Amino acid sequence: MKRTRSHNGNFLARYLLIGVFFHGCLFIGGCSLFSTREPEDPLAESGTFAQPDTPEQVVENLQAAISELSTLNYRRSLSENIIFRPTATALARESLFSSWSRSQEEQYFSAMVAAASLNSGHSLQLNDQSFTLIDAGAFLLDATYVLTINHRRTEVPVSVQGRLRWLIEQAPDGLWSLTDWTDQELGSASSWSDLKADFMK
Repeated sequence: MKRTRSHNGNFLARYLLIGVFFHGCLFIGGCSLFSTREPEDPLAESGTFAQPDTPEQVVENLQAAISELSTLNYRRSLSENIIFRPTATALARESLFSSWSRSQEEQYFSAMVAAASLNSGHSLQLNDQSFTLIDAGAFLLDATYVLTINHRRTEVPVSVQGRLRWLIEQAPDGLWSLTDWTDQELGSASSWSDLKADFMK
């Protein structure tokens, strides 16, 4: 009987302590054991990306994606049916460009990011930029570029240059994306097309 009373006494004591704890929480208002949390934004840690409400914002997002090696934001800046037109030299040398699509674009970028991870100083510099209005929903950017990616593949250049022509178009939802990309070489320097081919090998 003593053992039973002791057990019951301990149970009642614990029960009373729990009751006091919960009543104290309700009184103070500082406990939130059963409150729901705000859902976390899955893109909250995805780097620098602004809603592409203008063609210029697409360009800035792409530059940020390259600087931060963000595969997510790079992909978000491209249209589903993006067309890439490599330099004449790269096209003649690399058969892979005959069927280049957004899938290949993503594969190249992911491979490059893997080779450059943990390094810094990546950048896309655009010079001599000119934006041309094609129509109400299309702009053409013409610029020379210097792309620097500090990767670890010794056989691939870390810096390439050339001239690009980006057609940036507005979708029915009002947002803009890169839809058509032409790469042109400048002299004998390695181009962006060469870099893409190197990281697909």
